[in-house]
Amino acid sequence: MTVKSHNRIARPAAWSLVALLPAAALCTLGADADSAAKTRDAAAVAASTNAAISPQDQADALHFVIAADREMYVRAFAAAPAGARPGRIWPSPCELLRRACESIQSQGAEFSYALRSLHSLDPRNEPQTELEQKGLEFIASHPTGTFSGQEMLGGRRYFTVVYPDLPATASCVDCHNRRSAATPQRFKVGDVMGGIVVRVPLEF
Repeated sequence: MTVKSHNRIARPAAWSLVALLPAAALCTLGADADSAAKTRDAAAVAASTNAAISPQDQADALHFVIAADREMYVRAFAAAPAGARPGRIWPSPCELLRRACESIQSQGAEFSYALRSLHSLDPRNEPQTELEQKGLEFIASHPTGTFSGQEMLGGRRYFTVVYPDLPATASCVDCHNRRSAATPQRFKVGDVMGGIVVRVPLEF
């Protein structure tokens, strides 16, 4: 009797368990599918955020900011009365750009930028690498173009872009022509006077 009673109780319980198994399996499959979908979504987001920004995009973005800041300073410098901007208080636009780059490098920035020219008034702004030399020669005759390539510097690979640097005001041309009177180069408004070199690392 006990056995029969037990069987009568056990069978419904067993059937209930069997009936629940497909539902549990479906829930598990649903959880796995949901988990897999989330994993795929996370991978897609990671790919879109990491792979979408190329070295060229990074260099271009940096150049936009550098060129905009440079232009605003040049216009303010040119508009200020000469007596109100002695060299020690108002550095020349070229000097300011060099100081800013040095300041960023001293803080450990991975990227770098510099003003370079084939007709520089300051030896520190002369081309320092073969790519810079070739880039400056290229943009001198292609004022709307850029020159780019890879360099190995200090044991690390960099993506380097040379952007044309055109004078923002006529006073830039006048200043350079006046100070470079001993050289045959004479600039006019619209000429490429040099280049802004931007480097982003390809190895970290």
